[in-house]
Amino acid sequence: MINLQKIGEKITESRIKNNLTQSELADKLYVTHQAVSKWENGKSIPSIEVLVSLTKLFNISIDYLLDDSEIDSNDFESMLSFLPRDIAFKDYINSASNNQIIDAFYKFNIEERQYILDLIISSNIKLDIKKIWPYLNKKERNYLLNVILTNKLDFNVTSIIHQLSQEETLLVRAHVIRGSYQYKISQYHYRVS
Repeated sequence: MINLQKIGEKITESRIKNNLTQSELADKLYVTHQAVSKWENGKSIPSIEVLVSLTKLFNISIDYLLDDSEIDSNDFESMLSFLPRDIAFKDYINSASNNQIIDAFYKFNIEERQYILDLIISSNIKLDIKKIWPYLNKKERNYLLNVILTNKLDFNVTSIIHQLSQEETLLVRAHVIRGSYQYKISQYHYRVS
Protein backbone atom coordinates (compact mmCIF):
# COMPACT_ATOMS: atom_id res chain seq x y z
CA MET A 1 0.00 0.00 0.00
CA ILE A 2 1.17 3.51 -0.76
CA ASN A 3 2.18 5.42 2.34
CA LEU A 4 0.88 8.96 1.75
CA GLN A 5 2.43 10.25 4.96
CA LYS A 6 5.96 9.15 3.98
CA ILE A 7 5.58 10.54 0.46
CA GLY A 8 4.38 13.82 1.98
CA GLU A 9 7.39 13.94 4.31
CA LYS A 10 9.75 13.44 1.38
CA ILE A 11 8.06 16.19 -0.64
CA THR A 12 8.33 18.54 2.36
CA GLU A 13 11.97 17.62 2.94
CA SER A 14 12.86 18.14 -0.73
CA ARG A 15 10.95 21.44 -0.91
CA ILE A 16 12.73 22.81 2.17
CA LYS A 17 16.11 21.57 0.92
CA ASN A 18 15.48 23.58 -2.27
CA ASN A 19 14.46 26.70 -0.29
CA LEU A 20 10.93 26.79 -1.69
CA THR A 21 7.69 27.73 0.01
CA GLN A 22 4.56 25.70 -0.65
CA SER A 23 3.29 28.52 -2.88
CA GLU A 24 6.53 28.65 -4.88
CA LEU A 25 6.46 24.89 -5.38
CA ALA A 26 2.81 25.08 -6.41
CA ASP A 27 3.65 27.75 -9.01
CA LYS A 28 6.45 25.64 -10.46
CA LEU A 29 4.13 22.62 -10.75
CA TYR A 30 1.08 24.61 -11.93
CA VAL A 31 -1.04 23.45 -8.99
CA THR A 32 -2.57 25.25 -6.00
CA HIS A 33 -0.71 25.70 -2.74
CA GLN A 34 -3.59 23.79 -1.12
CA ALA A 35 -2.70 20.75 -3.25
CA VAL A 36 0.92 20.94 -2.07
CA SER A 37 -0.29 21.24 1.52
CA LYS A 38 -2.48 18.13 1.14
CA TRP A 39 0.45 16.13 -0.28
CA GLU A 40 2.77 17.22 2.51
CA ASN A 41 0.18 16.38 5.16
CA GLY A 42 -0.39 12.92 3.69
CA LYS A 43 -3.99 13.64 2.70
CA SER A 44 -3.51 13.05 -1.02
CA ILE A 45 -0.86 12.11 -3.55
CA PRO A 46 0.28 14.01 -6.63
CA SER A 47 -0.70 12.71 -10.06
CA ILE A 48 1.83 10.62 -11.94
CA GLU A 49 2.72 13.61 -14.12
CA VAL A 50 3.35 15.78 -11.06
CA LEU A 51 5.42 13.02 -9.41
CA VAL A 52 7.62 12.94 -12.51
CA SER A 53 7.89 16.76 -12.43
CA LEU A 54 8.87 16.60 -8.75
CA THR A 55 11.64 14.12 -9.49
CA LYS A 56 13.02 16.43 -12.19
CA LEU A 57 12.64 19.59 -10.13
CA PHE A 58 14.30 18.15 -7.02
CA ASN A 59 16.70 15.86 -8.91
CA ILE A 60 15.46 12.81 -7.01
CA SER A 61 14.25 9.41 -8.16
CA ILE A 62 10.73 8.03 -8.15
CA ASP A 63 12.13 5.26 -5.93
CA TYR A 64 13.18 7.83 -3.35
CA LEU A 65 9.76 9.49 -3.34
CA LEU A 66 7.88 6.22 -3.13
CA ASP A 67 10.24 4.49 -0.71
CA ASP A 68 8.33 2.24 1.68
CA SER A 69 5.44 2.13 -0.79
CA GLU A 70 4.63 -1.24 -2.25
CA ILE A 71 5.64 -1.03 -5.88
CA ASP A 72 7.34 -4.27 -6.79
CA SER A 73 10.19 -3.37 -9.16
CA ASN A 74 10.27 -7.01 -10.27
CA ASP A 75 6.62 -6.94 -11.37
CA PHE A 76 6.12 -4.99 -14.59
CA GLU A 77 2.31 -4.91 -14.22
CA SER A 78 2.59 -3.50 -10.69
CA MET A 79 4.97 -0.79 -11.86
CA LEU A 80 2.70 0.11 -14.79
CA SER A 81 -0.23 0.68 -12.47
CA PHE A 82 1.58 3.55 -10.79
CA LEU A 83 4.38 4.84 -13.03
CA PRO A 84 4.39 6.21 -16.56
CA ARG A 85 5.14 3.37 -18.99
CA ASP A 86 8.57 4.64 -20.10
CA ILE A 87 9.77 5.01 -16.52
CA ALA A 88 8.26 1.67 -15.45
CA PHE A 89 9.93 -0.07 -18.39
CA LYS A 90 13.41 1.33 -17.72
CA ASP A 91 13.16 0.69 -13.97
CA TYR A 92 11.97 -2.86 -14.65
CA ILE A 93 14.78 -3.59 -17.13
CA ASN A 94 17.33 -2.27 -14.62
CA SER A 95 16.00 -4.26 -11.67
CA ALA A 96 14.49 -7.49 -13.00
CA SER A 97 16.43 -10.70 -13.52
CA ASN A 98 17.02 -12.00 -17.03
CA ASN A 99 14.39 -14.71 -16.56
CA GLN A 100 11.84 -12.14 -15.36
CA ILE A 101 12.52 -10.02 -18.45
CA ILE A 102 12.05 -13.03 -20.71
CA ASP A 103 8.81 -13.98 -18.92
CA ALA A 104 7.47 -10.42 -19.31
CA PHE A 105 8.71 -9.95 -22.89
CA TYR A 106 5.25 -10.42 -24.42
CA LYS A 107 3.95 -7.51 -22.30
CA PHE A 108 6.33 -5.02 -23.88
CA ASN A 109 5.37 -2.87 -26.86
CA ILE A 110 7.28 -2.96 -30.16
CA GLU A 111 9.68 -0.14 -29.24
CA GLU A 112 10.47 -1.71 -25.86
CA ARG A 113 11.07 -5.11 -27.46
CA GLN A 114 13.41 -3.51 -30.02
CA TYR A 115 15.23 -1.73 -27.19
CA ILE A 116 15.79 -5.09 -25.46
CA LEU A 117 17.05 -6.67 -28.69
CA ASP A 118 19.46 -3.76 -29.13
CA LEU A 119 20.67 -4.26 -25.55
CA ILE A 120 21.29 -7.94 -26.32
CA ILE A 121 23.21 -7.06 -29.49
CA SER A 122 25.32 -4.43 -27.73
CA SER A 123 26.00 -6.94 -24.92
CA ASN A 124 24.50 -4.58 -22.34
CA ILE A 125 22.11 -7.29 -21.24
CA LYS A 126 22.70 -11.03 -21.20
CA LEU A 127 19.47 -12.74 -22.18
CA ASP A 128 19.42 -16.33 -23.38
CA ILE A 129 18.48 -16.08 -27.06
CA LYS A 130 17.29 -19.66 -27.00
CA LYS A 131 14.72 -18.75 -24.32
CA ILE A 132 13.61 -15.47 -25.86
CA TRP A 133 13.35 -16.79 -29.44
CA PRO A 134 9.79 -18.19 -29.10
CA TYR A 135 8.54 -14.76 -27.95
CA LEU A 136 9.88 -12.92 -31.00
CA ASN A 137 7.66 -11.96 -33.91
CA LYS A 138 8.78 -12.58 -37.50
CA LYS A 139 10.34 -9.12 -37.94
CA GLU A 140 12.25 -9.40 -34.64
CA ARG A 141 13.46 -12.91 -35.51
CA ASN A 142 14.67 -11.72 -38.92
CA TYR A 143 16.45 -8.75 -37.37
CA LEU A 144 18.19 -10.82 -34.70
CA LEU A 145 19.03 -13.67 -37.08
CA ASN A 146 20.63 -11.26 -39.57
CA VAL A 147 22.71 -9.72 -36.78
CA ILE A 148 23.83 -13.21 -35.71
CA LEU A 149 24.57 -14.40 -39.25
CA THR A 150 26.67 -11.32 -40.01
CA ASN A 151 28.72 -12.07 -36.89
CA LYS A 152 27.69 -8.88 -35.07
CA LEU A 153 26.45 -11.03 -32.20
CA ASP A 154 28.34 -14.12 -31.10
CA PHE A 155 25.72 -16.85 -30.98
CA ASN A 156 25.67 -20.35 -32.45
CA VAL A 157 22.26 -20.87 -34.11
CA THR A 158 22.56 -24.64 -33.72
CA SER A 159 20.75 -24.33 -30.38
CA ILE A 160 17.68 -22.77 -32.05
CA ILE A 161 17.89 -24.39 -35.49
CA HIS A 162 14.81 -26.54 -34.83
CA GLN A 163 12.81 -23.43 -33.91
CA LEU A 164 13.56 -21.71 -37.22
CA SER A 165 11.03 -21.37 -39.99
CA GLN A 166 11.85 -22.79 -43.41
CA GLU A 167 12.72 -19.30 -44.66
CA GLU A 168 15.04 -18.71 -41.68
CA THR A 169 16.66 -22.12 -42.18
CA LEU A 170 17.37 -21.27 -45.83
CA LEU A 171 18.93 -17.98 -44.74
CA VAL A 172 21.21 -19.83 -42.30
CA ARG A 173 22.13 -22.33 -45.00
CA ALA A 174 23.03 -19.52 -47.43
CA HIS A 175 25.34 -17.88 -44.89
CA VAL A 176 26.99 -21.20 -44.02
CA ILE A 177 27.56 -22.08 -47.70
CA ARG A 178 28.99 -18.61 -48.41
CA GLY A 179 31.25 -18.99 -45.40
CA SER A 180 30.08 -15.66 -43.97
CA TYR A 181 28.83 -17.22 -40.72
CA GLN A 182 31.51 -17.99 -38.16
CA TYR A 183 30.10 -21.31 -36.95
CA LYS A 184 29.95 -24.52 -38.94
CA ILE A 185 26.61 -26.30 -38.98
CA SER A 186 26.21 -29.83 -40.25
CA GLN A 187 23.83 -30.62 -43.13
CA TYR A 188 21.65 -32.55 -40.68
CA HIS A 189 20.91 -29.43 -38.62
CA TYR A 190 19.45 -27.34 -41.39
CA ARG A 191 17.68 -29.93 -43.47
CA VAL A 192 14.71 -28.33 -45.23
CA SER A 193 11.79 -30.43 -46.44
